[in-house]
Amino acid sequence: MVMKMAAVSTISLLLLCCSAISSTDAAEKCDYFAATGANFTVPMGFAIDKSDRLRWKHNDKVILDRKDGKFVEGKKELISEDGSLKLTNVIKSNAGSYIPEVLNKDGQKKGTFKVKMLCVMDPVPKPVVTPTCRKKTSVSEAQFTCKVHTTQTNHTFAWLRNNNKEFEKEKGDTLTRQADQVKTDSFSCRVSNSVSVMTSKPVVQNCIVNKASFFPDTLLGLDTWIFVGGGGGVVLLLIVVVIVCCVHTKRRKRMQLKEEGELRLAWTNDQHKHHQHNDPQDQHPHHHHHPHQQPAGHTGPRQQRSRQQHPRNPDQPSAHPQPSPRRPAQAPRPPGNIDEDQPPPLPQPRKIIKKAAKAQRV
Repeated sequence: MVMKMAAVSTISLLLLCCSAISSTDAAEKCDYFAATGANFTVPMGFAIDKSDRLRWKHNDKVILDRKDGKFVEGKKELISEDGSLKLTNVIKSNAGSYIPEVLNKDGQKKGTFKVKMLCVMDPVPKPVVTPTCRKKTSVSEAQFTCKVHTTQTNHTFAWLRNNNKEFEKEKGDTLTRQADQVKTDSFSCRVSNSVSVMTSKPVVQNCIVNKASFFPDTLLGLDTWIFVGGGGGVVLLLIVVVIVCCVHTKRRKRMQLKEEGELRLAWTNDQHKHHQHNDPQDQHPHHHHHPHQQPAGHTGPRQQRSRQQHPRNPDQPSAHPQPSPRRPAQAPRPPGNIDEDQPPPLPQPRKIIKKAAKAQRV
């Protein structure tokens, strides 16, 4: 069983070698190449007269015969003015040998022609490059593989770096480079055969993350990420400082309002105690107010005090009448109404109190 399998594998290898040799020989024998689906013209290479008879043979078969300006075989669209053969929408069956034949009026051959071989090939499709990463000890290698979806083998490879530089020595379908040396470089492959050329899209390696696409590697001699980290730290510090300042200001305003409230409350309590302490009915219930003494809590202008005079006899006429006060003294408030009817006044600035006093005097 093992012998049979070995014999089969040997035969298959021989067939592959023979097919490769035959395709190579065929490629070497081809004089012209035409792409499938394209138009191609087989050149005449000889000057003829309109009166000459022209024949074109494909694989020893006459496909065009023009005699005395009339077409015995073929159509007028198959030849050009100089007698060249025009092929439209070439297919694989158009491949083979082509040879022209020119005869004069007497039927004698004119000129010497050689058989020309035409090979028809499919154009190469657009290739695709796939990057892979291989780690070799401590060094990462980027490998690029060019893939072409075709069954033909008679095409060549070429590698481009950054779409302009071609590697002369790299002719295979793979390209390997050290990853740290090609961080930002792009690579593309060019596939060609005798009838067409196609180039793939450029790709970059995937072993090392490319940071240079957004930021340079260094800035002012230092790593870019040092500047990025430092800037982020400064911004964070500024945010913290602003928050602390806002909290401190808000707390200080709150404390200030609290202190003002406490001062107002203390001042109100002091005024209340002062009124209670100076109330004449509480301290001296049988004592009468002096006629010129102002009642407690009075905020109006003070009455003008007269000079003390000696008591006189009421029957004795006075030489000079006593001066009357500018305004009559205000009647004292009834006791008990100060604290019960009206609450103690709130503290006011000095300027407001002075203005109120001036208004009352007027």
